[in-house]
Amino acid sequence: MPAKEVLDFYGLKGPIGYIRYAFRFLRNFAFDKMAFFCPIKSWRTALHRWKGIKIGKGVYIGHEVIFDRIFPDQIEIGDHTSIGDRSIITAHANIPSATPLRELYPRTIKKTIIGNGVWIMPNVTLIPGVKIGDESVIATGSVVTKDVPPRTLAGGVPAKVLKKL
Repeated sequence: MPAKEVLDFYGLKGPIGYIRYAFRFLRNFAFDKMAFFCPIKSWRTALHRWKGIKIGKGVYIGHEVIFDRIFPDQIEIGDHTSIGDRSIITAHANIPSATPLRELYPRTIKKTIIGNGVWIMPNVTLIPGVKIGDESVIATGSVVTKDVPPRTLAGGVPAKVLKKL
């Protein structure tokens, strides 16, 4: 995503805004890499918080979880939620290369919200703007493209509600 669009989103202007964002991006990049390789779960969670992700109490974040690197502050995770290894949680989508597809798929930035007591199994992908309801379970390998109601099991590609809990 071009820096100008990110700066506009955050209301940053001019060279000072660009420098502030550059430092924030580099800081978040460093925290992201440290969290990715960190073997201690409480440190992983702290590093992701420092990137700007809103993370509740008692949250478990598995190994090699990838959170949106440009807009981490657009991701919220409720209390006592568990996120499995190698999951991907995004808050923006864009096509970085110059292609006519950009007109069909414009850049989007949307809050991604994970409720309280949610269990996201390993290798799950959440696209920008989805909301996972409290105490829901997302099955291994699912791609969540729509909101998941509270207290349900969802799974598949794309994920759909499999049963009420």
